[in-house]
Amino acid sequence: MFLINKKIGITVIISILFLSITNLSYCATQSDQSQDTAYTREFGVFTGWAKGSLKTQDNYEMIPLHLQIGFDITSYFNKINIRPKGNIKFILEPFLSTIVSPRSNIEVGNNFILKYCHPITRKVSMYFEGGLGIMFTSLHTFEQGTQFNFTEQFGTGFSYLFSKNKAINFGYRYRHFSNAGIKEPNAGIDMHYFLCGVSISY
Repeated sequence: MFLINKKIGITVIISILFLSITNLSYCATQSDQSQDTAYTREFGVFTGWAKGSLKTQDNYEMIPLHLQIGFDITSYFNKINIRPKGNIKFILEPFLSTIVSPRSNIEVGNNFILKYCHPITRKVSMYFEGGLGIMFTSLHTFEQGTQFNFTEQFGTGFSYLFSKNKAINFGYRYRHFSNAGIKEPNAGIDMHYFLCGVSISY
């Protein structure tokens, strides 16, 4: 039964990652045809450190590796008379993270993030982000009856534009994951992320 659930979880995640990449290609193609269509505005790579507490094992600690593919959707908010000073982006965030404690394992999945970037100076912006996602962890824990889980997260950070279209980013993110009641136990695991990365806008 475990192997069946594991295969189903991996299949679902790979399918969603494939659909995300397909959607990226479609939106990028559409951007060449119309100024009014959602188009790619940002590509970023992020890493750092994440940590959470487990009841019966050492802390859940890992080195995250996140890709961010951003689409500027500010124009859609403008159409409904919401005109923010900064930019609103929809982020596809596939990730493959290395779990280093309590044992060597991996996480794989994808997050769907809304991100608001508010300019402070010409080079510095503050951002706020939040969203949902899906993930599979190869680590077995007392808290979770399944290895396939859903994530919810929110965070904040700063971006510094060090060239015309390149920025370095530093941020904090809080993440909770659980299986939405699919199977007990389902206590959930809370994690604190410290992330840094480089992003390119185009």
